[in-house]
Amino acid sequence: MVTAACMAVVSPLPMLAQDGQPSGRVEEVDEPVYLDEVTVTSRFREESVQDIGVSVTGVSAETIREQGIQDIEDIARLVPGVQNVKSRQNSNEIAIRGVINSSDGERSTSALYSVFVDDVSVASAGTQRDYSSVDLNRIEVIRGPQPTLFGEGAVGGVLRYFTNDPDLDGPTVTGQANARLETIEDGGLAYGADNSTSFILSPGKLGVRVSGFYRKDEGFIDNPSAGEDVNDFDTYGGRAVLLAKPTDDLEIRLSAYLARDESGESTQIDPGSDPEDLTFAASPETGEFSDDFDLYSGKVVYDFGNLELTSITGYYERETNASMFSSGNSFGLVPFFATDSGGPIDTTTYQVSTSSFEQLSQEFRLVSDFDGPLNFTSGLYYRDRENTVGAFLDCEGCTAVTTPPTANLATEETVTESEHYSGFVELTYEALDNLRFIGGARYVNDTVEVSLIENEAINLAPRFDGSGAIIPWTPSDPIDFASTLDILNGAGFGTNFEFEQEKVLPRIGVEYDVNEDILLYVNAAEGARNGGVSQAIAALSNSGGDPDVFYDNLTFDEDSVLTIEGGVKSTLMNGRLTANFGLFHSKYEDTQILVSLPATNVTNGPDQRIIGAELETAYRFSDELQAFLNASIIDSEFSDDFSSVLQPPPGETAPYYDIQEGNEVPQAPSLSFSTGYSYSRPLGTNGMRLTSNGSFQYIGERYSSVQNYPASELDSLEILNLRVGLEKDAWALNLFATNLLNDLEEVDIYANSLAHYINDGGTLDADPIGVNVNRPRTVGLSLTLRY
Repeated sequence: MVTAACMAVVSPLPMLAQDGQPSGRVEEVDEPVYLDEVTVTSRFREESVQDIGVSVTGVSAETIREQGIQDIEDIARLVPGVQNVKSRQNSNEIAIRGVINSSDGERSTSALYSVFVDDVSVASAGTQRDYSSVDLNRIEVIRGPQPTLFGEGAVGGVLRYFTNDPDLDGPTVTGQANARLETIEDGGLAYGADNSTSFILSPGKLGVRVSGFYRKDEGFIDNPSAGEDVNDFDTYGGRAVLLAKPTDDLEIRLSAYLARDESGESTQIDPGSDPEDLTFAASPETGEFSDDFDLYSGKVVYDFGNLELTSITGYYERETNASMFSSGNSFGLVPFFATDSGGPIDTTTYQVSTSSFEQLSQEFRLVSDFDGPLNFTSGLYYRDRENTVGAFLDCEGCTAVTTPPTANLATEETVTESEHYSGFVELTYEALDNLRFIGGARYVNDTVEVSLIENEAINLAPRFDGSGAIIPWTPSDPIDFASTLDILNGAGFGTNFEFEQEKVLPRIGVEYDVNEDILLYVNAAEGARNGGVSQAIAALSNSGGDPDVFYDNLTFDEDSVLTIEGGVKSTLMNGRLTANFGLFHSKYEDTQILVSLPATNVTNGPDQRIIGAELETAYRFSDELQAFLNASIIDSEFSDDFSSVLQPPPGETAPYYDIQEGNEVPQAPSLSFSTGYSYSRPLGTNGMRLTSNGSFQYIGERYSSVQNYPASELDSLEILNLRVGLEKDAWALNLFATNLLNDLEEVDIYANSLAHYINDGGTLDADPIGVNVNRPRTVGLSLTLRY
């Protein structure tokens, strides 16, 4: 098994004495035997991870198969410093080294992480979807800002997927088919199948590879009103790759990748309940979500000998439709609405939304391979993007307290257009045979235009009595509506906003080879993302009717991450051990965060300081057994007190802080680690092998909110996965279990920001109103056939 260190090396354990040697003597074999390395292209050159002074992890196709990797959640198990919050299938909030998107992803205009499929950007400004483990050649995870080579969105790091090509030098027809059946503890079944086949049309010149997949997950969350296993999931799709090599110097690759997803409710449970109950009774209906995407790409590579020119053209289209229970509005509106007699109003609210995303990108790269000390990587990049989002809030029970009477509390349509130009160059100078200096920069010109097409909502400005209690709206005193577009136009601000980010993002580094087995490195890099427009009704609710205050709170500016890191990569004990260790210091400035005014709003909060250490190790005990240990330690804090423009209730004493200096960064546990093993031994002489692997992941206590509400503190999570099987060249059969200990915990808690302030240093206390949990124990069987 290739570990998160990306490469394992092997040296046989001491062998028994040979003939003629005294009984009991052991002779150690000195010559190391290296396993196949995972080659990565994090610098657009094929290199071993151990030769790169960058924090990169490569996950090979073999590891993907052995570990049963299906999504980002599985990737995070193997990569130190990476956490993932999954609220439903294909909805991932990635955190690398404590850098996480703490704002409303639907309002963000740029991604915090770059995600690529075959070198085409597919990153979402909000949560990231999965791109299936089917027919993948490898996955690369690069930690820390990567501005020079990966540009936009590479603020916290990069996730790269590479699919398989047809082997033009291989047999005429080859392929692999997989089937998988699982049973989920206290849930339903999960099953799926996929097949990938290569057809070589002209040996060495032309080939096609096609693949298809289907996966069904019946879920594990029960809703007494809507039925069992309401968080079900279906996905199907396929890929086609045409690879042509008309000459030895020219390669042309055309590909298409399509997927269609449908899912039910998220992994919510009732706030305050035991996670092991897996029950969500707050909503009388089951949510629905669909996510369809088409990705087309063309890659042309021409090798001039000491220069390689690459052109990558990509077209990405994605549409989502959702009708989901809104815990924030369902519970958050309760204090504001009541019957005339003071009783509660049913504020069960659903958010219905559609999103249409379209992107065209073009990149040119020129990479040198000179014999001299100086080499370079350079390129130009262009991207044109348009995203149309429509949404409204539906609350049938709120009709009685609205004027005019309506269940539609908010209507919104926003069009965001973005045009991006950038150029980059990175130079590597070999001052000595063992000393290299690396320096580069990317010039970025990113223009975002946001147009508010429709925006009307209830005028939710809190009203307080003399004691500081909220005065609710009632049927005899109903809440009215406000058109934010009319207010903006009336004040002369208009409804179109432009954000231009023009800057140079640098990266510098030094690599020093102590010897053939030890590499020392130091890097410094900065990444940044553009600003945008937040929720208009949120800014309006706290403006006090002042258009200038409203306008000032309507937009948010860019944020950025500067990281300095250093480390050592080593191959020790005659090739038996690889040990990589790194230290990093990151400053996250002008953090885009989510606050409540009382409606949710995105604003620039205080800076973050994040310090950490990472360890990746792999050890070979024998030809049959190897193991790994990866760990991450993080110390993080917000650098200043921060108060949104939310006004304290009458009778309370200011200041009140949403964030206090010293608050921890969300989803940044002080300690996390994973350890595991891989075992393989022959059974007889017919080529059959017994295989087994396992991993244990520990994620320490952490907060899920920037405010560090006591209610949002998450318990530690311990995940044990095991797999055992029989394998031959033509087939493999595996029995596996994930989360074998059935450790069910809250992995994300959304607290009610409208809760009371308490006079204890200005700490804001809040009760949870939305809770997501992890997947329970799953036991399954998988079958692989190769032909």
